[in-house]
Amino acid sequence: MRKYNIPIFIPHEGCPHDCLFCNQRKITGIDSSVTPNDAKCRIAEYLSTVKSYECEIEIAYFGGSFTGLDIGLQREFLKAAASFDDPRITGIRMSTRPDYIDTEILDMCAEYNVTAIELGVQTTSDNVLELNKRGHCFDDVKTASKLIKDYNISLGLQMMLGMYGSDPETDLKTCDDIISLSPSCTRIYPTIVLSGTELETLYNSGKYTPYTIEAAAGIAAECLERFRENNIDVIRIGLYSSDDLRSDGNIIAGPFHPAFGEIAENMVYRRKIEKTIIAQGIKDCELKIPAKPSEVSKIIGQKRCNKIYFKQKYGVDIKIVQMS
Repeated sequence: MRKYNIPIFIPHEGCPHDCLFCNQRKITGIDSSVTPNDAKCRIAEYLSTVKSYECEIEIAYFGGSFTGLDIGLQREFLKAAASFDDPRITGIRMSTRPDYIDTEILDMCAEYNVTAIELGVQTTSDNVLELNKRGHCFDDVKTASKLIKDYNISLGLQMMLGMYGSDPETDLKTCDDIISLSPSCTRIYPTIVLSGTELETLYNSGKYTPYTIEAAAGIAAECLERFRENNIDVIRIGLYSSDDLRSDGNIIAGPFHPAFGEIAENMVYRRKIEKTIIAQGIKDCELKIPAKPSEVSKIIGQKRCNKIYFKQKYGVDIKIVQMS
């Protein structure tokens, strides 16, 4: 059954923190406050565009720290989402901070059929969290994750690659720590230098060097493999490519690409093929790879990058043998 998501972005509302990398209005493309009535109108409008009744629809509050809002305002937003008598709506999803979860909030979430809560973990390194002015520690993540699961609410954990003070080893440790908490899903975001952030100042002064697209995609690919091996659904890789985010001057530096997730998927296949080439000592020949039609573009890579990579590095010509 097809699944739909109705995203309602509430940029930076409820969050008193200004993390080094954060400019929620640039990330979400939303620059004004959203009221519960606005949310209700958007939900109604979206529902009217979904003609099929053979589907599942989830209402999602994203963009800020939802549970950091005034408790009364949280309730009004949840009421707005719960007011629709549409059997296709399966529940409500929200994103928030690990230190903004407690039993009072979760009692209310249970009352209004909140089915999933995603926590912005970003990193599990307390040192990196402190350097980036996150205002919470890894223990907060562990405590919040357990509470959410105790309420039988689906847990999602979001991570960031290449934060200020981090490195590939630290990023992969974050991946493993997230796996140890057994979330249902995760998102992987590369750190981008946005205008108007403290990270921009650090970048301009030479104190911060972001990952290249290839480096970030390589780490994302490793994380993707580890999550899949542990049956954790990766529901997004890379930032949402809004018009506002991509407008002139907003992205100062960093591994932003509108097809970042696709590049990471290409890297997953590159890694698998390269292991075979190294293990079998293959070079200067044609290598036939059986693949399903859905895998062909991932093996070849964006702009044939994987074919070019293997030809240049090993003299190996990749030939796809499509499986029925």
